[in-house]
Amino acid sequence: MRKALVLAMVVSVVMLFLGGSVLAYQSSPWSEIREDLLDGEGAEFVNSVSISIVGETEFEKVKYAAEHVAGFSGEYEEDEVETWTAANQFLTASSGHRDCEDFAIYLCAIVRYVIGVPASRVWVSINLVTEPGVGVVAGHAWVGYKLERGGNVYIEPQTGKIYRGRAKGMLNFNDEWVKGGGFYLHGPIE
Repeated sequence: MRKALVLAMVVSVVMLFLGGSVLAYQSSPWSEIREDLLDGEGAEFVNSVSISIVGETEFEKVKYAAEHVAGFSGEYEEDEVETWTAANQFLTASSGHRDCEDFAIYLCAIVRYVIGVPASRVWVSINLVTEPGVGVVAGHAWVGYKLERGGNVYIEPQTGKIYRGRAKGMLNFNDEWVKGGGFYLHGPIE
């Protein structure tokens, strides 16, 4: 009986320790992210997720998904070393670091796999942010989405807001394709 109790305690401690350290598919730094995208698809990042979506039209469902992602209770934290977390690991990633590209990847995956929008109409966009006289100050990611009846919009995944206008960045990708790249795929590697 005593051996069984000790064994149960050891198993409980091990499960407690391992339970908080779920391993996510992550690529870090840029050299690894670049390698994952050079095959011409972003399936390592934009992959199947499962949530319930409310809405009658496709646009209503996309709006609901955007609000769902924006309402995520996890903490936004910019990476010190760039890390991208796969969509299917977004909620369980042990790193705790989730920034704009992680939110955009997650939202793109919901729109692709839960709502069923084809790859030709939804993607993650990433661009460099510049400041006059300073140059590049940051990078930013959002989701590009082509409406069913035409027109492009972009979605800010941290706010859930949908804006009309330019929806493509320097680097654009989803599970089926990668377009552009600029600095991200062809620039200097860390």
